Formats: sequence, structure tokens, C-alpha cells
Amino acid sequence: MVTLRSAWSVRRVVSTGVAQKRTLHAKTSPFPEKLAFAFDIDGVLKQGHHNVLPQAKRVLRLLSGADGRLPKPIPFLLITNGGGVPDEERRKALSEELGVELTENQLVQSHTPIKDYVDKYRENPVLIVGGKGESCRRVAESYGLKHAFIPQDIVAWKPSIWDRTELTEAERSFVRTEDFSNIPFSAALILHDTHDWGRDITLILDLLSSDKGIFGTRREGHNRADVKGDVELVFSNADVEWRSDWPIPRLGQGAFRLSLESVYKETTGLDLPYKQFGKPFKATYDFSELMLRRYLSSVGRDPKGPLNVYMVGDNPLSDIDGANRHGWSSILVRTGVFHDTHGEKPSHTPTIICDDVEKGVEWAIEQELRRGS
Repeated sequence: MVTLRSAWSVRRVVSTGVAQKRTLHAKTSPFPEKLAFAFDIDGVLKQGHHNVLPQAKRVLRLLSGADGRLPKPIPFLLITNGGGVPDEERRKALSEELGVELTENQLVQSHTPIKDYVDKYRENPVLIVGGKGESCRRVAESYGLKHAFIPQDIVAWKPSIWDRTELTEAERSFVRTEDFSNIPFSAALILHDTHDWGRDITLILDLLSSDKGIFGTRREGHNRADVKGDVELVFSNADVEWRSDWPIPRLGQGAFRLSLESVYKETTGLDLPYKQFGKPFKATYDFSELMLRRYLSSVGRDPKGPLNVYMVGDNPLSDIDGANRHGWSSILVRTGVFHDTHGEKPSHTPTIICDDVEKGVEWAIEQELRRGS
């Protein structure tokens, strides 16, 4: 394990337990100007909804400069396939939990990169799927979408469209009553994990096969590959599994998409048409690098210079694959989805496997000090 003792010194503890001290002076080991980090949240900084790892707090205090060991901050951001609440709300909550003040350029939720993409639907009706209550409607509205409807709105209009459940009193308090028989939807946006797969699969299938995006209609040739539909389908998260408070990984939005793909194929004979955001996809990593550079600019540093970014994650399928594809170094930790207690090999090979985020960050800092970057 490598631990910074000051801005320019490192202490290495070897496997025998004997400590060896190596002092790196500013004249020979300049500050690692190119170094930057991207952290997953669940399984890396937190385990479950409320358990923040103590290593995470120490690491973020170090990198932010809050503990005084660095002469200036090392840029970092949090990049998660989670979401379901407006970015500003999540940023404030995470700042309080993690003990450091995150700026607007230091958090990328699964749906954050969608903000610019969906600007074309600003004036159009869209179906917003996922999240608790109407939380994802608030996300959509924070991105400028003026006509964001949720499944509960549709069920309140015509209960027979999904008669398996009844709306609760809480749901009835926030539904928006409209006559959807004449409202043309342009897109269905899945912004977070959905709580009612049957209902939401049914509504999405209805829209994909509809005539001009109107519920209760079906276009001619809806089951032909050469006839394009009127509704775009967008997913924000591809994770099939994620780590919760339960000891075994739970199914996520990626599992919902696989289910929808299967039902769509069975009912139309066609492959599901969709646009995918989230890790490990390029659009999300491009956006995250842009956010890192915006952060550099906000603290008076050159946003155009080269960056050596280290992605610290617990999921080989999203964190490690995405980082490797994007040319970042990848650090896989054992505090989340991935475990190798029985010799398991990750599906995508990281640059290094570490016990936790603190060990990973310490390793990355030493790598950069050795490079003299």
C-alpha cells in the first residue's frame, strides 16, 4: 500500500510488514499535472444506499485538497449508472455524504449526458420511465423538456391500458390528467430502474408500434423492418446487475432492456431499436472527459492539456470495459460487484485489481510520480 505523507513523499509498506520510506522532492518529482480520476459510486465509494466507505472519504478529502496534503487539487469526478433524481439534488446529497463539496462538473449520472441529446424534444410530448414517484419527470424537466409524462399519467387516463394494479393515493396526487388519445409522443426515455416492468414494457411496446406516437393506435407495417416507427427509445443505463444492501447483486435497467428486447422480438419479429447511454458506452465517457476539462477550467487550470485518467470501478462490464475502450487506465476494486475470492476472472481485464478505492488511488498516484507527469 502506498500512502502520501506530504505533497512530495510516499511511504511504501511491503508485504513483509517492513516499512520503507522514499522521499520524492519537488525538484525531481513534479506535481502530477496530468493525473485525474473517475470514480463509480455504488460498490466503490458506497456499499448500499447509505453506507459510505471510510476509505472513500479519506481519498476524496486528499484529492480535493481538503486535508492539506496536496498543494492543489487533483481533478476527479463521479460517474455512475445510477440516477433517478435531478443532478443538482444528487450532487448536494453526495457532497454531504462524502464530506467534500462537489461542483456541478464533478457528477455524471446515467442520464446526465442525455440532457443535450434530448434538447430536440424540448417542445414535444415524451414518456418518462423509471424512478420513484415522479422523480424522473423532475429530471426530464430539469433538462428543459416541457411535456414530460410518466406511466401513472397514462394509467390514470385509461386504467384498462394496464389493469393489473391500481394507482395509490400518493400517485393520484401527482398524476397529470390529459386526453392522450390525441397526443403524439416523440420518444420514450428510460431514466432509471423501473418498478413495474409489466406496465412499462406494455406502454413502450404500444408506443413503438403506434401510428405517429399516439396511444391506442397501431401503424400499418409495425412489424416490418423497412417501416420506421415514430417514437425513439432511449436507455440511460446498461447495467444488468448492480450492488445494493443485499449481499447478492440485483437486476438493473439492463435486465429490463433485455426483457423488452425479448418481448418485442416475440411480438413483432424485429430487433428492438434503441439509443443507449451510460457506462460503458462512448457517449458517456466522452461527456465525462468534457466534464473533467470543465472542472480544470473552473479552478484556473489548462483544460486542453493531456490527461491520464484512472477509472476506479467495481463492475468489469461497465466501468472497466468503458475505461479500456476510452483509453483510460482502469482500476477494479473488490468492494462491489466483482469478487475473486474463488479465483474468478473479470470479464474485462483492468490495468490493476485492488482491494478498495484507497489502495487503487495510492497505486495510481505512485504510477504518475514515477512517470514524472
